[in-house]
Amino acid sequence: MQQTFLGSIRRKLIASFLIVSLIPLLLLAFINKQTTEKALTDNARQALSAAAHETANRIDAFIDANLNAVRVEAILPGLARYLSLTPKQRNDSPEMQLAIETLIRLSRKDMVNILSYALLDLNGKNVLDTQISNIGKDESVENYFQKPLETGLSFVSSMKRSPTIPDLVTLFFSSPVRNAKGNILGVLRVSYNATVVQQLVTQETERAGAKSFGILLDENYIYLAHSTAPELIFKSIVPLPLNVVTELQSQGRLLNSPVNELATNELKLKEALENKQSYLIASLSATGNEVNLIAIARLKYKPWSVLFTQILAVALAPVEKQICDAMFLFAIIASVVTIIAFAIGQLLTMPIIYLTNIVSQFTTGNLDIRAKITSKDEIGHLAKSFNDMALQLQISLETLEQRVLERTAELVIAREKTEEANHKLEQLVNVDGLTQVANRRCFDTRLQAEWKRLSQEQQPLSLILFDVDKFKSYNDYYGHLGGDDCLLRIAQIVQKTVNRPADLVARYGGEEFAVLLPNTDLAAAITIAENIQQAIHHQAIPHAQSDIKNIVTISLGISCIIPTCDIKPDTLIALADKALYNAKQNGRDRYCTS
Repeated sequence: MQQTFLGSIRRKLIASFLIVSLIPLLLLAFINKQTTEKALTDNARQALSAAAHETANRIDAFIDANLNAVRVEAILPGLARYLSLTPKQRNDSPEMQLAIETLIRLSRKDMVNILSYALLDLNGKNVLDTQISNIGKDESVENYFQKPLETGLSFVSSMKRSPTIPDLVTLFFSSPVRNAKGNILGVLRVSYNATVVQQLVTQETERAGAKSFGILLDENYIYLAHSTAPELIFKSIVPLPLNVVTELQSQGRLLNSPVNELATNELKLKEALENKQSYLIASLSATGNEVNLIAIARLKYKPWSVLFTQILAVALAPVEKQICDAMFLFAIIASVVTIIAFAIGQLLTMPIIYLTNIVSQFTTGNLDIRAKITSKDEIGHLAKSFNDMALQLQISLETLEQRVLERTAELVIAREKTEEANHKLEQLVNVDGLTQVANRRCFDTRLQAEWKRLSQEQQPLSLILFDVDKFKSYNDYYGHLGGDDCLLRIAQIVQKTVNRPADLVARYGGEEFAVLLPNTDLAAAITIAENIQQAIHHQAIPHAQSDIKNIVTISLGISCIIPTCDIKPDTLIALADKALYNAKQNGRDRYCTS
């Protein structure tokens, strides 16, 4: 007979020694690994959080400084005096020269990032601008013009793409210009190159850790900055409604690309932002959908969020070295233990080999042979047990016929139990595994039986066929697990609604269900169909992709026949299926009869 790997006592002893010695070490290594991973994760989280908050504070400081600066600059007397003149008085006036010099001087304080300074009159017209091509432009529709007039306070706009210069992102600061009496004469507007904000996001990446990167999102979850994937800027983390996309594209706050190319589908990240979480672990498309540690900080002056993220595997890289060192130590310990176990095995197996020879002779037919008991240890007990067993076997052979009869009785009992188990299994075969209602096989069998019974009694048999409207769209949007959950909920709803013992709810196929109603006329069947439809409406299962309603709806077909020997049961199904088809053709979310 072929031996298994652990067939010999010697091998089992070696294995036992290895298990006893290595399992505690493995447990310690596992606990140490878990502790180290937690510590590394906490450290990475703190570093990412510190970088995110530091970046948020820097952006807030940048916005605050420029809001205060534009507010102070708006009260410079030269600007108010110029705007207090009529359009005819402004041309070539000393006030105009002073205002131009003031704007030029202000623009030179940051010649790298400031694109232009401009004065807008109360109609939103650009009357003076350091970028001469903008003079005369109507900027009355821009929020940086409207908000200062509404609130009387300085204002910072959202970041937007330049309509004329590719790859230029702009940010506007503005403040009302007042005269000595406090009356608003116009608006001072500063156009900034928003690259300065994007640079603030990238400055903290080294501090956050290896291979970390920063992200800036606006209130619509649109990327305003990304330190490693700039191609994502002005795309959103989740698909936006079409009307929102159109509006944001018209404002230059979203790329003019097809809708299906405007989002990265970071649903878990959106949920965390909506729930005001400060930390999460999720996959991101920018890292090839690898799992990332993500820290979130929010700005004070704008409803924006700063995210710093690091691939989890990078943060836990030191654990890999620790595992390699532990494996080397295990190999050394295993070698030493194996040598010791082999030596001990040699000493212990000699009496066992003797017993093995005795047993071999016994099994070849020498039933009178017995083992010599030379010790009182476990081997001695084993030899004594063998001798007792040999004696018992001889006695057992004398009463073999009686034992065979007893075993036969046991087999009869076992067969009865098997038949009972098969009966229960047959019942399980009739239940649909997903929805836990009857399956198609059970439905066909029940239809044949009810048809035969009701044809003798001449009583009506009704059938309701229904399926889920736009279920393919539901599956595509919520996924197959979501679709399975939807079918399960609908089956449970219908099972509770159709509660007569004789009625049968079955899954007919895919998203289609059947309700068999014996001794039920058409009017009663219609009432049951209405109850089913109302119950599903009441559950209000969300269906974002339905063009019928924003919840899951069903279409129903109803048929009713008094069975006879001349009509086949398939006729009842065909009539219900035709009625279901008519319900779909008439707009769905309704029932039709046939």
